[in-house]
Amino acid sequence: MGRRKNQKVIKMKRRNSYQLGFFLCLFAIYILVLFFQSFTKEHVSIYEVNQKQIADNENLRGIVLRKESLVTARQDGFVNYYVGEGAKLSASTTVYSVSQEEQVADAAASLDTTSVKLSEEDTRNIRGTIANFRGDFDLSDYQQLVSFRYNVENALLELSDINLADNLNKMKKESGSNESFKLAKAEKTGIISFATDGMEDMTIDTLDASHFKEMTDQWKQLRSNKEIKKGAPVYRVVTDETWSLVVSLNREQYQKLLKKDMVLVKIKKDNMQLTPTVRTYTSDGGYYANLIFDKYMIHYLNNRYLDVEIQFNNADGLKIPISSIVKKKCYVIPQEYITKGTGNSRKEGIAVISFKKDGTEQIDFVPAEVYYRDEKGNAYISANVADTGTSILKGGAADSRMPLTKIKSLEGVYNCNQGYCRFRYINKLYENQEYAIIENGNSYSLSNFDHIVLNPDKIKEDEVIY
Repeated sequence: MGRRKNQKVIKMKRRNSYQLGFFLCLFAIYILVLFFQSFTKEHVSIYEVNQKQIADNENLRGIVLRKESLVTARQDGFVNYYVGEGAKLSASTTVYSVSQEEQVADAAASLDTTSVKLSEEDTRNIRGTIANFRGDFDLSDYQQLVSFRYNVENALLELSDINLADNLNKMKKESGSNESFKLAKAEKTGIISFATDGMEDMTIDTLDASHFKEMTDQWKQLRSNKEIKKGAPVYRVVTDETWSLVVSLNREQYQKLLKKDMVLVKIKKDNMQLTPTVRTYTSDGGYYANLIFDKYMIHYLNNRYLDVEIQFNNADGLKIPISSIVKKKCYVIPQEYITKGTGNSRKEGIAVISFKKDGTEQIDFVPAEVYYRDEKGNAYISANVADTGTSILKGGAADSRMPLTKIKSLEGVYNCNQGYCRFRYINKLYENQEYAIIENGNSYSLSNFDHIVLNPDKIKEDEVIY
C-alpha cells in the first residue's frame, strides 16, 4: 500500500474588478469626447507678421486734352514742310511752302543741302529720330514707315540756316511767279504736329459719357505729296505745355480721389511717374477726375488716349489681416498717474483708492499694462482694471487724485509670441477689405515676424493657446 501524498490546495479569492472596469470605461469615453472635440472645435489660427508694401492702384484709360488747333492752307497747291514733328515754332519760323506746280514742289523737296554742315545737335536729332523708329517699329503699322520718312526729311530740312533760306529764295525766283511758290511762316508759337484726329476743339465742358466708350486713337497724317485745297489742315499746333487727362470713375474711385489735391500716376506708355493736380467733378450722374500736368506734353503729343495707373494709396509697414484686429476699451489717464509696484515687483500700474468697512481710506497698487502713450502725455490702460469712477492717486501725493472716467477704444491685435494672448496696439497706415498696413518700429506695437491670432473671436486676452 503506497504512501498517500498529502496535497493541500488553497483556493484564492478573485478580486472584484467592477470598479476598475468602470474607471476604464469612463477614461475611454473621455478620450473619445476629446477626440471628437478636436474635429468639431474651431481652432485658433496663428499668422506671422511680415514687412510689406501695399498699394491701392487702379488702371484706367483717359482722354488727353490740350490747348491745340489746326492751321489751314492759305491756297491750293503742293506742300513741302521745313520743320520736323515736335519742333518749336516761333513767329519767324518758315513752316512750309506751297507751289501750284508739282514740278516746282518736287524741286523744293530735293533742295541741295550738300553745303550744309551738321552741328552736334543736328546729328543728335537725326540719330534720335532713327532710334525712336527702331524702338517703336511694328511691321503691321505702315503709318510708322510714312512718319519715319517725313521725320528724317524734316530733320534735314530743319537746318534752316542761311543756306536753306538762300535756297528757298532761289526757288522762289526760279518759279517765275510769286503766286506759284509761297513760303508760310508760323501763325502761332508752340509745338508742331502733322497728325490730326478731329478732336482738337474738345474741352472738359464738351466731354460726356459717350466719349469714354470707344477709346482708340484715330490719327490722320497731314503730310502728303498730293495736292491740297485752300482751307485744308496742314499742321496742328499746341500752344501750351500744360495738358490734362480726364478719366471716368466709379463711385468708390471718386470717393478715394475726392479729398486729394495731388496723386501719383504712372503712364503705361513709357512708365513715366508723374504727380498731377487732381480736380474731381460730376456730370450727368457720372464721376470724373481731371488730372492736370504741367510738363512732358511733347511726350504724348500724338496720343489722344493714355492708359494710366493711379496710385490712390501706398504704405510701407507690417501687413496684417483685417480679421485679426480687435478693439479694446481703455482708460485714458495722464502719464503722471502711472506708478510702479514696491519690493520685487516693478510692474507698472495705478494706485487705487478704496475704503475699509470703518470708512477709512486705503491705497492698493493694481498692475495695469500701458498699451499706448499719445503725444499729449496720456497713458492708455485696460478699462477692466477698476470700476468707472474709481479714484486713483498721483505718484504718492495725497492731494493729487482723479476718477477713472475717460474711456477710448484702441485698435490692436492679440500677440501670442509667449504662448498666450497679449493685446498690442496698432497704428494703421492703410487698409483695404482684406489687409492692413500698420506702423513698424512703434515700441507698443508689433515687430517683423511676430505671431498674432488670426481669429481673435475664438479666444480671450491672457488666455493660453494650446
